[in-house]
Amino acid sequence: MRRYLIYLLLTFCNLSFVHAFVVEIDGICYEIIGSLAAVTHQEWERIDGWYVGDIVIPEQITYKGQTYNVRSVDENAFAYQEELTSVKLPSTVRAFSACAFIGCTKLRQVSASNNLLVIGSSAFTGCTSLQSIALPRSSKKVDTLSFYCCASLSSLILPHRIRTVCQGALEHLPSLKNLYLFASEPPVAEQGAFTLSDQKRCTLHVPKETLEKYQQSPGWQDFYRIVPLTDAEYARQNYHRGDINDDGKVDALDLELLRLIIVNLPDDSAVRWAADINEDGKVNAADYVLLAVQLK
Repeated sequence: MRRYLIYLLLTFCNLSFVHAFVVEIDGICYEIIGSLAAVTHQEWERIDGWYVGDIVIPEQITYKGQTYNVRSVDENAFAYQEELTSVKLPSTVRAFSACAFIGCTKLRQVSASNNLLVIGSSAFTGCTSLQSIALPRSSKKVDTLSFYCCASLSSLILPHRIRTVCQGALEHLPSLKNLYLFASEPPVAEQGAFTLSDQKRCTLHVPKETLEKYQQSPGWQDFYRIVPLTDAEYARQNYHRGDINDDGKVDALDLELLRLIIVNLPDDSAVRWAADINEDGKVNAADYVLLAVQLK
């Protein structure tokens, strides 16, 4: 026990010497902690109009001879930057904190990789020019007020791991025409997740084998039109036949996973779709044989 307490004390002491500081490089503000950097907000007295036009965030920054990996976007990092039109983020970024882009009224596009794990609450609230966005594949929820009042948002893609749509997340989206949802089980839709008038004008695209579940599920059943996803829609989102573990390539790992799936088919529409190699609507030994031949 004594040795453990000494270890904790030393760890705490080491952490206390990790100095956080803010730097500005090429017009972008970063907070540096240890070897990592986060895009952060400007001083509040000069925040308005700081970012204009299209912004590209690099994977790494260098300050006083030291290199830092850009790992996240801090709370309020781009808040109320009304002249900002697009942001391209590197694959190193793992998270947007709360209110990261709140009030960016001219923001049309934010590009991020599938390495992004978290989009915080109110991240895009009031981004009235944002037209379309796809959540990263690892996302498990659409957080509170994430896209609240994104008046120009016409399409939205929710990947197959989404389990919860929080209150106000997709509320007041008058231009939303298509909502693509790849989850086998209808995610929990919290009260106030949608505006009923938006649901009446928007088409909900869901896995065909679970169409009836969505038609009977609270929150989702109020969509005026619910239709099955097509193979082309899966393909457009880079779901590939044979890529069963969803890592972007088809290899021996997928073959082994397919063997296990045939024994115990998971309740995951994207996995089943990828495992149906011969596209006959079933996952069985015929798919295993076909994939094994393809990998020879």
